[in-house]
Formats: sequence, C-alpha cells, structure tokens
Amino acid sequence: MSDAPAPKKFGRSARTPAPSDLDLSDFRPTPATGPSAPMDLPEGYRSGSPARRRRVRETKSKSLTMRITPTTFDRFNDYCDREQISYADAFDRLLDLADPAKE
Repeated sequence: MSDAPAPKKFGRSARTPAPSDLDLSDFRPTPATGPSAPMDLPEGYRSGSPARRRRVRETKSKSLTMRITPTTFDRFNDYCDREQISYADAFDRLLDLADPAKE
C-alpha cells in the first residue's frame, strides 16, 4: 500500500470552526448618514402615470381575456382613468347601459 493521502472531496480542505476566543467588544456599527439632497432629473424627464387605486370588490370575480384593437383599449383605459374606476367596474357600467332591465 502507498502512503499517499486520501483524495480531497471536491478539492476543498476540511472546514475548521471559528476560534471561540474572538473578541468583538470594540466592534461598533457605523451610524447611518441622513438623506442627501434630491437628485436632479435630466432635461425632458417625464414621470410615469400615477398608480390607479382599485377598490376591493366584495364579490368573487372571474378572469376575462379579450382581443380588441389598440384604439378600443386606449379608449376604455382612458375612460377608466377619467372615472377612476377599475376595469371590472367599467365593464359593469357598460353592461348596465346595454341591458338596463337587469336591475
């Protein structure tokens, strides 16, 4: 038999635990600095549209996917933004106009 050492697993040596006599008593966190001045925005910068607020619906809902023209979607989206209502509420209003005998 040869006196060669056993092969190392994955080429790593055995890990040794950290020494228990490690003194961290003089270790202190660095205090955070206060907020800096606001960043200057580039010329011609336009902020994104504000997030629409959606109200929570009391009833369960179903998912609906439609293939419509971009202009129709833009009109519908503009209407929802203008009225500040969700797509579901706008669709309800559309159906109420189409079939007023429902209520």
